[in-house]
Amino acid sequence: MTMNPISQLPTTSNSQQVTDAYGGVLKHQTQGANAPADTVSLGERTRPAQTNGSAIAQEEVSLSPRAQRAQKIEAMADDFFSAGAFSINDIPKLIQRLHQDGILSDSQLNRLSSAGFEIPEPNDAPQSLLNFIDSKQEGLTQSEPDQALHKMLDDAKTVLNNMDGIDGALYSQTAARVSAQLTVLINADTNMPAMDKEQWQGLKSTMQLAASMGNSQQSSGQLNSYLALSKRLT
Repeated sequence: MTMNPISQLPTTSNSQQVTDAYGGVLKHQTQGANAPADTVSLGERTRPAQTNGSAIAQEEVSLSPRAQRAQKIEAMADDFFSAGAFSINDIPKLIQRLHQDGILSDSQLNRLSSAGFEIPEPNDAPQSLLNFIDSKQEGLTQSEPDQALHKMLDDAKTVLNNMDGIDGALYSQTAARVSAQLTVLINADTNMPAMDKEQWQGLKSTMQLAASMGNSQQSSGQLNSYLALSKRLT
């Protein structure tokens, strides 16, 4: 496998005091020879009557669109990625979920398609993408191309392990960069085994989806840059 092209890509790398609550008054009371010992009495502060039941106003909590989106992304991540078993066979279901929840719009899906987004054909014995990454990192040397590949796979693993936080700038931009790097990798090795190519393509597609989920893409424009690079290299 030719790794040199990857190493050439850019990397990122009051509380109130008790004495306020209670007016402490020390009263020395003496009542004859048999008077009791000095006693201490505390003047109580008048408290408003507490209401309960139907008299309590029902407080309504409304989430902002941003909070609702984050909530949906967290639920999606829990359903698909928390067990660490996400495979290329799960990509179609992930796309459907993202679209139904409004995390990915029609225009975003169209933009992905124009950037060379592909869904690999599922195989009978899918390997989780995390396990695939681990298997590819085993035996990598300290050569410059292998170090670049190792860093790219570490970045991909970080994205997969933080899908519930993919709405922010850091992870979505990392996913976009990894997607572009994977395009170079896939195109560089013309002798890549079909099974490996499916897994690499599945990892790339997952990174593209993760990049598209980030809210930061609209303002930063960095996602579009990486997707444009990915399209030119496809």
